[in-house]
Amino acid sequence: MVFILKRVLILVFLGLFTLGSCSYYYKKDETYISVKVSEPDEILERINAMSLDEKIGQLFIVGFDGGSYLTQEDISLIRDYKVSGFIFFRRNIQTSDQVVKLINEIKSVNNAECTVPMFLSLDQEGGTVTRLPDEIIKFNRAHDIGKLNDENYAYDVAKLMGEIIHSLGFNMNFAPVLDVYTNSENMVIGSRSFSSDKEVVAKLGIATMNGLKDNGIIAVGKHYPGHGDTKEDSHYELPVLDHDYERVKGVEIYPFKMAIENGIDSILVSHLFYKNIDPENIVTLSKVFLYDILRKDLKFRGLVITDDMIMKGLTNHISIPEACFEAFKAGVDVLLIGSGYQNIVESINYIKQSVLNGKIQEFEIDRKLYNILRIKQKYNVNNDSVSRINVNEFNDKIRSLIDKN
Repeated sequence: MVFILKRVLILVFLGLFTLGSCSYYYKKDETYISVKVSEPDEILERINAMSLDEKIGQLFIVGFDGGSYLTQEDISLIRDYKVSGFIFFRRNIQTSDQVVKLINEIKSVNNAECTVPMFLSLDQEGGTVTRLPDEIIKFNRAHDIGKLNDENYAYDVAKLMGEIIHSLGFNMNFAPVLDVYTNSENMVIGSRSFSSDKEVVAKLGIATMNGLKDNGIIAVGKHYPGHGDTKEDSHYELPVLDHDYERVKGVEIYPFKMAIENGIDSILVSHLFYKNIDPENIVTLSKVFLYDILRKDLKFRGLVITDDMIMKGLTNHISIPEACFEAFKAGVDVLLIGSGYQNIVESINYIKQSVLNGKIQEFEIDRKLYNILRIKQKYNVNNDSVSRINVNEFNDKIRSLIDKN
């Protein structure tokens, strides 16, 4: 079978992905090439059928400002801008019934307007960072789980968390936290970290990842390359660290390395400045961190997602649309914008204009898009509706876990 593909897909085949026996035919001076492969590739077929607007939309996971319901602007983000997914914050979550209803509405709109189902994500870590409805008992903090240092318990907690999240209709969770908590003045991480011991963080982080994955939830390890030794909170200012690469590789990056070796599918990049490793760029905008270290040295082949692009640690230094462009060029796959319809639309339009004026080649989008669609396919991300959950049943399971320890 012969497909007409853009030049990037040669790079996809020869680089991150392999299909087995293939042969390729192309001319360097032509925009389109013929590629002969032994078997059809559903992802490539889908990419070929997508418009530029659809492709660009898949690069964005966004927040919606409508609270516990969808506004016309939120619907526009699905219908007109074809965004890859939504992230839910506390403002979007009231009760379990409300969440199920809202997610079913999102899926219904997406099913009618788009060809690709959506990432539906949240930050559900447990402890201080809890996004589940208040009627559901809170899970323990990572720090408390770290004190037990029991990977079976960490797995059981994450598996139950994943079961609840999946039952509500989510398919992605921005957890586990893989930061090594080495600075007692670090208030932004604190009890969100499992430990100050990198081995404990790695072990329990992997157990948490596996517990989520075993209930169909995409685990997103954070905050690469490590937010554990900062004083500043990147929500409000840019943390600056002076560690050299040997130190960062040996401590901060270690849990990410182990998670990658154990199959984590997504990593969140934080807005940090390691001045002795890349003296010119914030990590989110750094090819040193995103390509040389993460892709080349650590051999990570999953999704690279930014931390929220509206955070002051980034936007005090660069506009949101410009930051999205620079992060894209540096190696990010998915751009996370947590709020502000205009922030989102302006950033999407900035990426589109960058394609039209030649600053971004469409094959660069296609390569990232293949990775995005591959993960959606792997986790069976779909538009199937979900049913209301039995809160009492889940609370009994949570109590049982808490009583166990």
